[in-house]
Amino acid sequence: MKLNTTFFLLLIAIVWGQNLLAQTLISGQITDQNNLPLFGATVVVLETNTGTQTDLEGNFSLEASAGQTLSISYVGYTTQQITVDQRSTYQIQLQEDVAALETVVVVGYGTQKKAILTSSVAQVDGEELAREPVLNATQALQGKAAGVNIIASDAPGAASNVIIRGLGTVQGGRDPLYVVDGVLTDNINNINTSDIESVNVLKDAASLAIYGNRGANGVVIVTTKRGRTGKIKINADAYYGFRDILTEVEMANASEYVIYSNEALRRDYLTDNDPTNDNSTFGFIPTDQVYDTNWLDEITQIGLMSNVNVSASGGSDVVKAFFSAGFNEERGVLLNNDFNRLTLRSNVDYEIGKKFDFSHRVGIQLATGTPQDYSLFTSAYKQAPIVPVRDENGAFGSSVELNSVANPVVGASNAFKEDKNKFFKIQGAFKFDYDLLEELTFTSRFSIETEYGRFYAFRDRLGLFLAQNPSNTASSFEGDLENPANTRLTVTHTNTYRWFLDNYFTYDKTFADKHTINATLGITAEESQSEFLSATRNNVPLDSNLNFNLNTGDEDDTQLNAGAISVKDRLYSYIARVNYDFEDKYLFGGSFRRDGSSKFQEGNQFGNFYALSAGWVITEEEFMEGSVFDILKLRGSYGELGNQNVPLNVLTATTGAAGFYAFGPNQDLQQGITITGTIQEDLTWEKTNEFNVGVEFTLLDYRFSGEIDAYQRTNTNATLQIDLPDIVGFDPFNSHVGEIQNTGVEVALNWKDDINEDLKYQLGLNFSYNKNEITKVTNPFFLEQLGGFINNGQYTKKIAVGQPLGSFFLYDVEGINEDGDLVYKDLNEDGVIDERDRAFFGSYIPKFYGNFNLGLQYKQFDFNVDTYFNVGNKVYNGKKAQRFGNENIEEIEFNSRYTTGRPSNTTPRAFNDVPLSSTYYLEDGDFLRINNITLGYTVPLPEDSFLKNARFYATAKNPIIFQKFSGFTPELPGAPLGSAGIELDAYPTLRSFFIGLNASF
Repeated sequence: MKLNTTFFLLLIAIVWGQNLLAQTLISGQITDQNNLPLFGATVVVLETNTGTQTDLEGNFSLEASAGQTLSISYVGYTTQQITVDQRSTYQIQLQEDVAALETVVVVGYGTQKKAILTSSVAQVDGEELAREPVLNATQALQGKAAGVNIIASDAPGAASNVIIRGLGTVQGGRDPLYVVDGVLTDNINNINTSDIESVNVLKDAASLAIYGNRGANGVVIVTTKRGRTGKIKINADAYYGFRDILTEVEMANASEYVIYSNEALRRDYLTDNDPTNDNSTFGFIPTDQVYDTNWLDEITQIGLMSNVNVSASGGSDVVKAFFSAGFNEERGVLLNNDFNRLTLRSNVDYEIGKKFDFSHRVGIQLATGTPQDYSLFTSAYKQAPIVPVRDENGAFGSSVELNSVANPVVGASNAFKEDKNKFFKIQGAFKFDYDLLEELTFTSRFSIETEYGRFYAFRDRLGLFLAQNPSNTASSFEGDLENPANTRLTVTHTNTYRWFLDNYFTYDKTFADKHTINATLGITAEESQSEFLSATRNNVPLDSNLNFNLNTGDEDDTQLNAGAISVKDRLYSYIARVNYDFEDKYLFGGSFRRDGSSKFQEGNQFGNFYALSAGWVITEEEFMEGSVFDILKLRGSYGELGNQNVPLNVLTATTGAAGFYAFGPNQDLQQGITITGTIQEDLTWEKTNEFNVGVEFTLLDYRFSGEIDAYQRTNTNATLQIDLPDIVGFDPFNSHVGEIQNTGVEVALNWKDDINEDLKYQLGLNFSYNKNEITKVTNPFFLEQLGGFINNGQYTKKIAVGQPLGSFFLYDVEGINEDGDLVYKDLNEDGVIDERDRAFFGSYIPKFYGNFNLGLQYKQFDFNVDTYFNVGNKVYNGKKAQRFGNENIEEIEFNSRYTTGRPSNTTPRAFNDVPLSSTYYLEDGDFLRINNITLGYTVPLPEDSFLKNARFYATAKNPIIFQKFSGFTPELPGAPLGSAGIELDAYPTLRSFFIGLNASF
C-alpha cells in the first residue's frame, strides 16, 4: 500500500490552519447521586483535549466555547458528556457505575448483565483487539482472556490454534465453536478485526450447555459493530509495516561444515588404528571451497504488510446502519508466499413500528494467496553451505553427491511451479424481533454461510527434474509410472454451505421490585453440505500456465482425480434457559438443550445437555456495608457438554488376486472378499462434565477488579482406538473407552486509576494453570497410538493412561561416552537399548500461560505494552534430529562437539547416523514475549474542523522474545499426535514494525 503524500499535506494544513473560536471561562461543581462533592473528577473539553480536575469541594473551572463538549469522568462512576451553552456555571451529577460487573455480555441466544451472571465468560473489547496489527482476530486475542491458550502462527493467511481450558479429545475436533452475529462457523479467518465490537468467550458448562453437542471445546461469540443514532460518522484506519524473522538459528559456515562432515566420514569409514589419511579415498570433502551460502537468507526476504479500513456509521430512530470495507495485503518473508484479503460488511437495524424490529448482518470475504511449502525452512537449515544457489554456468546448484537435501531456492522460486488459492466466503444473518408483550419477545433468525475455494497448482516436472541434478537429461526423464507428462496442471474446486434457523421466545420480568426472571425457550435447526471436484491436464504449455486453464495441454488427457458431494448433516435442537435473581443478590440459572444429529446411527442420534448454576452477591448483604469490597460475588456451576466432531468407523473390505475360492456345484472360482474393519454401532458424541467455582470482585473505589475461577472438566467417553488381537483380523477402530481430564485455575486482575487530569494508567494481568491427563481407559485392547513422526523412521509421541495428550515418548540420554557417542539410559536394565527403554518426558501443552499489559495516557499521548508468557511445556527440535548424512549443523553444535582433543559431556561427536528420538532433541518451551508495543499521538483539532479525530501511532509487534528453545520458534501449532510442539517444516515467529493513522470525520 502506498500512502498518498498529498492527502497528508492537505490534512496537516487543515489541522493547523484552523483558527480557534473565542473561548470563555466556565465553572461548576461535580457531585455524586447523593449530592456529595467528588474530589479529583476529570473535566475535559473533547474538541481541544484541554482539561482540569475538581478540588476538595468538587469545583472546577476552565476555558471552553459554546457548542463544545465537556466529558466528565471519575473512577467508579459513569462518564457523562454535556454540551457547553451560554451558561457560565454548571451543576453536574454523576451516577455510580459498577464497572465491569454492569457490563452486558453476549451469551448463547441472548445477553445478560455481568453483575448477575452465574457462568464464566471472558469479554474482550473490539478496540483492544484492533490495537494488534494482525490479519486474524484469534491471534489478536492471544493473552487477553484467561483460560484461552492460543498457539499463534505468523504464516500469511494462517489461523491460530485456540484451546479453551485444555484439550479434552484425541480423535475428535479440538477447535471451539465460533458464533458471528448468530452464524455458527468453524473459524473467524474472514472477519476484519476493525469490524468487531466485542468478543465473548464462553468457558464453563453453565454458559456452554445451551450449545449442546457443539460446546465441549468452548464457544467464541463475535459481535460486529452496528450503526448508532446520529449523523453519519466516517472512520478510517490504515497502517503499513515490514516483518522479518524474530529468532534466527546460526548455522555452520562452509569451513566449519567441511570440518564437521569430514570428521563424520572419517568415523564412518576409518578405524582409530588406520593411518590412512587420503581424503579422496572415502570421498572426503575438499577444504578449498568456493561457496559459502546462507540458505535462510536466500529463501527469505523482508515481509511487507499494509491494511486499510474505512467504515461509515449513523442513522435515525428508525434505521441505523454500519458499512465497512477493509483491504489487507501481505508479502510473506518466504519467497513467493503472499496473501491479500478484501472484506465487506453491511449491518443495518430497522425499527418497523413500536413492536417489530428487523436487522441484517452480512459479511463478505474475497481472498487470494500464493501458498508455499514450509518444509523449505527445514531444507535451508539442512542444506550444505558449500552448495551454490547457482553454479558458474548459471544452473541451479545441486547437492546430490553430498546429501539428499533439495536446493531450497528451487523449491521457493516460481521457475518450476505456480500455485494460486482463491477464496470467497459470505455470511449473513437476518433477524426479526416481535414484542408480543412488554416482557415477552419472539425472535426468528435465519443465517447462511457459504464458502468457495479454487486451488490451482502447475508443475513443470521436466524442468524441475533437470534442475535437481546436472547429470539429468530430458531423455532420462520418466515422470512417474502412471504418467510421464512434462507438465501438469491440477485444478480443485470446493464448496461448503450451511443454513441455520433459530426461533425462540425471551421472557424478562421483575416482580415486586425484587424477583427477576429471564427465560429463553425455542427450537433451532441447521444443515450443512460440502462438495469438491478435482481435475488435471497434462503437458500444459509453459507460456500459458499463469492462466490456470484446463483447456490447454493434451486435449484427450484430462483426468478427473476426484469428486464428491457429502451427505447432508442435519441438527435439530430444543433449547431452554431460566435465570432468576432476588434483589440482584441471590442468583440461580439453569439451561437445557436436546440435540438430534444425523451424524450418528439410529438409537444414538439424540442427546440431552444441561447445566445448573448459582451465585451470591455478598456485598448486597447488610453485614458487608463498609467493607473493603465494592462488589464481591461468588458463583458455581455444573453441567454436561458434547462434541459431535468425532471420527466415525467405516466398514472396509479388500479383494485380491489371491482371494479366489471354489464355490457352488461346479466349483467355479469366485472372487473373495475380506472384511478388515468393524462398526462400533454405539459411536456417538463425546461427553464432557464440568464443575466450576468462581469469585468476582472490585475494591478500592472500583480501581482494582478481578476474577478467579477453578474448574475440573472430564471427557467421560473419549474416542480412542481399539486394536483387537491379530486372530480377529480387524484393523484398529474407534470406540468410547477413554477418560480425559483437565483441571485448572484462571486469574484475571486489573487496576485502573487517574493520577491527575493529564496522566491516566491501567495495569492488567491474567494467568492460567491447566493440568491435562488421560485418567482412565476401560478396554484392555486400547491402542497406545504413536505419533509425532519426523520423517526419518522415528516417532516422538505416544498416548497412554496417566499422561497428558501429546506427550513425548523418548529415549533418555544420560551422557556422552569415551567415543563421543550419546549414551541412552537402560531403563529396564536388560543390557539392550530398545523400545522398552523409552519413557515419557512431558507434553507440548503448557502448564501456565498468561499476559501482562500496561496502558498509559498522558495528554495527547497514549502508550500500550502487551506481553505473553508460556511455561511448563516441551518442544522437540525435529529439524535438528532429522539427520541422514552430510546435512549442515548449527554453529553451536560445531563449536561444542566432542573431539579427541576436546571431550564434551553435552554434545556428541560428528556423525551421519539417523539419531534415535531422544531427550537430546527435547527442549523447554518456556518463553516470554513482548507481543505489542504501541505509541500514539492524538492531534488537537479545532472544533469546526471537518476532521473530528486524528491519531498517529507506531507499533512494534513481537519485537522481543526471551526463550529457552534453540530453534526458530517455541510456538508450534498442530494436532496432539501430529506436528504440535515439533519444529519441523514450521513457520518462524516474526517481528513486525508499523506506522498507522486512525481518523474520523
